[in-house]
Amino acid sequence: MTQPQEKRREALERFLQQFFGPGNGVWPGMSPDFRYKDRTLPFVEALRRGDDAPVVLPRTYTDRDRFVMYVIARDVNDRAKTADLIRAFAGPTYIAYDEQVGIQPVWLDPDDPVEQAILDFFSQRPTFRLETGRTLDHKRNLANALQLMQSTEASRPPRLWRIAKPVGRLLAEFEAALSAGAEGASGVVLDHLAATGGVTAFNLANLKIKRLDRLGRSEELLGSPDLPDVIRQDPPVPVKEAILNAVYAALEEPLADNDLPTARQRLEERGRFVPDLLDVDATSLSAQAIAVLLLAASILEDVPALRRLIEAVKSKNRADELPPVVWEDAVRQLRAADGDPLPPAESAPSPGARSSDSPAGPSSVDSWPSLLEAVAEGRNAGDLALRNRVWASWPSPAADDAVLAAYLDSLENQAADAAWGAAGAFIDAVGYAKPAGLTAHAFIRNAVTFDRFGPGDLAVLQALTEIALRAAPSAQTYVDILDEIGAERSRWVSPERAPIALDFVDLLFLAACPDLNARSNLAYNLLEPLWRHQGRLTEEDLAFAKRLSSELGVDFTWQPPTGVSGEQETTLADLPSMNVLLYSLDQAVLGRCAEEIERLAPAVKTVTAHDHGGSSQLRQKARAADVIVLATRCAKHAATGFITQNAQTKYVRYADGSGSASMLRAAVVGLRGVAAGH
Repeated sequence: MTQPQEKRREALERFLQQFFGPGNGVWPGMSPDFRYKDRTLPFVEALRRGDDAPVVLPRTYTDRDRFVMYVIARDVNDRAKTADLIRAFAGPTYIAYDEQVGIQPVWLDPDDPVEQAILDFFSQRPTFRLETGRTLDHKRNLANALQLMQSTEASRPPRLWRIAKPVGRLLAEFEAALSAGAEGASGVVLDHLAATGGVTAFNLANLKIKRLDRLGRSEELLGSPDLPDVIRQDPPVPVKEAILNAVYAALEEPLADNDLPTARQRLEERGRFVPDLLDVDATSLSAQAIAVLLLAASILEDVPALRRLIEAVKSKNRADELPPVVWEDAVRQLRAADGDPLPPAESAPSPGARSSDSPAGPSSVDSWPSLLEAVAEGRNAGDLALRNRVWASWPSPAADDAVLAAYLDSLENQAADAAWGAAGAFIDAVGYAKPAGLTAHAFIRNAVTFDRFGPGDLAVLQALTEIALRAAPSAQTYVDILDEIGAERSRWVSPERAPIALDFVDLLFLAACPDLNARSNLAYNLLEPLWRHQGRLTEEDLAFAKRLSSELGVDFTWQPPTGVSGEQETTLADLPSMNVLLYSLDQAVLGRCAEEIERLAPAVKTVTAHDHGGSSQLRQKARAADVIVLATRCAKHAATGFITQNAQTKYVRYADGSGSASMLRAAVVGLRGVAAGH
């Protein structure tokens, strides 16, 4: 055996010891005396031989009744091939998966010692985590199917398989999922984009930065090894804004205390890239990003930049959004520098005039109607406007609601399909201010027409439904919306998507209801598939389904979850004392989620927050929490960044949506993680 082969063998054996170590009870320590080792040995031997087939390894969790099979692709580009093999050999008979989404790789948990072993040894190779029923027969059948898959594939000549989903469609899905707060779905789409090879490394880095910004992960963003290259290549305005937002997280605490010297010091320590961003168009930037730029221009004594930034703020009447100590210092320094009153806005240099990101010329768009038209027609001006978020400085889409809805409804198929690319921007722009209900309803019709039922699409559909219902529709419009959502329910409601379905039902309960029959019908149609398969629901999903069933008068008989041989899985009631912080701007969702946690896990103390920015109270809540759950769809960046900056726990989880059920699921995952100690 050559030296490289010997090293490879040693590394493989170390991996196997780690994989079958703490956290995996399927073959403890690979003991030769273990009674059931023969069930696992064929998978280990296939890995040792280096068969030309996906790696398959079983796991039994030691802290709860859960059995999974990991399937690891042979190559980083074999995602689609491996998914097809799993579907062919295990399919819906032995594993549960969503036909609309397909079988997807998972994000492995680096805090789990078993999954960390996979990450260390296999690096970026796509890994699938497959689950089946809890009985011994279920587990044996899945293991046999995957063993057959391995042996069959190993005997075939190698073939090259590739996925071929259009990059443009993936980009639109990513942006929409990000806007709707679908954290998991946005990560999956980002993985797809990386696998296609159709996106440059620069653009992929930009997307990662935007996602980290939305999640409030400032430290990770500023520590990205791609950051220097991204800045050198003059990224789009939203990426520059994301970087500035991350810097602001380090300044928020002293600025809240009006401590300008400390804020200046932290900016000098953390903002080494900020001078390269001073020429950005500040018109549509967040208040946090503008505050960083003003403070940097003041420190650098860059008078032209100060003047340009101050005029941009004054032209939009946004001075009251900024920390007073920063604004007053910037104005004072500019007046001291030139000794003259500020020039009128029309004579000042155009904000961002030196930035290559600002759309200009006759092809640019300057309103929501012109943006939708440009996007639907596939013009570059529409793509540029979306990429640079120029719409952030416009009035809300609610101002043109009827016009936008009529335009969307008038489009032919190809243009209507393209117009969906603006759905994420629309959701972001509407936020929780005055809703644009007609346009939201038009986008809902678009989603149903084009079968947009992927996980990210459904989060977008939920956000659109929330906007449409918040606009207080007429009874007939209410009925139409609910009928459209329920029309294709069989294609997306399943136990694996229980939180999404439950979020829709919860929204029905919270929204004003002009037609009780329509509400009851949709609630029944969304809950019925979950009731039929309630044995596959998690404890928290089952409990919340019961609650909604009772609240909406939908009469189903729900049973408690049971484990193998009738033994009940470790319940939430057994969890020890812990503190949970829930953050969202939707106070009704916060209240319902907190009530459910306290009912299911009496020892857990739940606190909520809906702040728009940092505060001493929010800092205390973040530091005291064992688990933090953030709903990024219903959030202010200043608050999420402040929370993650002050968190003392590694268990920061993100609701994959904006409803009570998705927030509850994220909280329970975090609580079980803390209780298990990994």
